[in-house]
Amino acid sequence: MNQPLKCFVALLLAAFFAMSEGADARSISDFIKAVGNSIAHPHPHTRARTSERRDNSKQTPPKDAAGPTAAVSPSPSPAELTVRPASAAPEAKGPKRDVPYGIPLPNKEGFVTSPYAPNQGLVDVRGFSRGTEVKDPYTGKIFLTP
Repeated sequence: MNQPLKCFVALLLAAFFAMSEGADARSISDFIKAVGNSIAHPHPHTRARTSERRDNSKQTPPKDAAGPTAAVSPSPSPAELTVRPASAAPEAKGPKRDVPYGIPLPNKEGFVTSPYAPNQGLVDVRGFSRGTEVKDPYTGKIFLTP
């Protein structure tokens, strides 16, 4: 290879690595799955947050705020939320779905909050065993019973 071609290849590789994003530390199977999905579905994809849930009722106003503070209305307690029963999810065609779990409620056996709509209300999953795919009555999306 001649000298100008080597320089061009080196610059091309440097530009490629400079434009790429940082790597996430995940398992090899996640990487292979992501490569397969990027080939099968080449459009940009954003991840939905399923494990994080913020409790807005514990927020405090900044200490340096001037004037009277506005009262923060707490989110409704689980007793005040509406309860809807979950329905069985349709059978998955092809490989197993990668869906989140419902969020269990302490002292409310058989009731969960939806991972997709945690502030909408409660979901009654008493008739389903653990790990069963159910349909969210608020959004129509599928999640697993905890």
